[in-house]
Amino acid sequence: MHLLVKIGGMKYIMSKETLGKVALIQSATEGRYTVKEVSLRLGLSERRVKQLKKAYREQGESAVIHGNSGRHPANYTDDKLREKIITLKKSDSYNETNFSHFRELLAEREDIQISYNALCGILKKAGIESKRKHRSEGRRFRRRKRKSAFGDMLQGDGSSYDWFGDGHNDALHGFIDDATSRITGLYFCKNECLMGYLEVLRQTLQNHGIPVKLYADKAGIFFVNNKKQENWTVEEMLAGRALDKTQFGVIVDEQLGISMISAHTPQAKGRIERLWGTLQDRLPVWLKLNGITDMEQANSRLPDFIADFNARFAVEPETTETAFVPLDASFDLDKLLAVRYERTTDNCGCFSFHNFIFQVDSEKPLAKKRIKFLFSQKIGFQVLYDKEYYPVSFVGMKGNKTITHIPDVTKLLMEKLYLEGGRTVA
Repeated sequence: MHLLVKIGGMKYIMSKETLGKVALIQSATEGRYTVKEVSLRLGLSERRVKQLKKAYREQGESAVIHGNSGRHPANYTDDKLREKIITLKKSDSYNETNFSHFRELLAEREDIQISYNALCGILKKAGIESKRKHRSEGRRFRRRKRKSAFGDMLQGDGSSYDWFGDGHNDALHGFIDDATSRITGLYFCKNECLMGYLEVLRQTLQNHGIPVKLYADKAGIFFVNNKKQENWTVEEMLAGRALDKTQFGVIVDEQLGISMISAHTPQAKGRIERLWGTLQDRLPVWLKLNGITDMEQANSRLPDFIADFNARFAVEPETTETAFVPLDASFDLDKLLAVRYERTTDNCGCFSFHNFIFQVDSEKPLAKKRIKFLFSQKIGFQVLYDKEYYPVSFVGMKGNKTITHIPDVTKLLMEKLYLEGGRTVA
């Protein structure tokens, strides 16, 4: 029990124990108790009781009262601030944040500094629970030791989620470094697809260089899941028969020299699986706070998010030497990271692709030639033959469908490959 006591014009909130202490020191000063008796009752040394008696004679009762009496503790949060914090947490801007993320945003955007424990106490008392779910009791997996150098191995994956809060699941493609947990690239597409991973690869190559290894699941974008390979003869395997490779596999392995490793379980690439949990907590809030409502806006601003994320969550590698190899200036990334297919031209130098008919624009005759057809959003449509690149013209479609110009063709082909997921053998 605490009492409000007025002493010398000042108000103090004092417990019964403090009031008793004042009364005993007063009695010792007036001679009703000896110093020894008071020291035994208060559990203080006789020297300390003498000091208090002297202070009482000079300053009165206030000298015996602790200086913090009547004050709130240093970590006290006043009622007005508590209400503001609760209101902010319930607002549309912050209602999807977990407690830790909310605390960061309070400091950065609202100029409110508060400890995590104090914040938890305020919110839980208001009946607000953290969005972050704690791991349930179940099977545990031992975390694999990190690689020692930045760039020694990246983990790649995609996550389909309602990132924009519009009820539609979009695919976010990403790479994370195993040694440091640094994100090296992120890119949104409608579906998990070849183009999304090629753009993440572009960001990685431009900003860091060529990594040593890439660890990914057995999705058809990364690996050809060909059951025929399981039935190869011993002679075929000893002869070094080449494995079928996807478009992505050819670019990564043959062109860039990055070793591809397939993960047998999600837990094997646990770092990027845990990354998706963190991003699903934080990225939608970041998009909302920055007024970003579609994939095009998001892809242009993701580098800012990556920089902030890495500053918060990346760890130092075991060794300071990077394993990334600088990208040679001879690489043309726009052409390297284009989807490519082999085709044979007809007598007129034309070829077809998905019922679209194209003409190779070349002064030299390219009839009956085995060519490579390249296209992407960066370069449009091109043909590679004998180490030379040639533009192409759209001629028409089989079945006389009403499509007359290249932009429509590009859009249709891109949408088709988005749906197919880019799972195409080179």
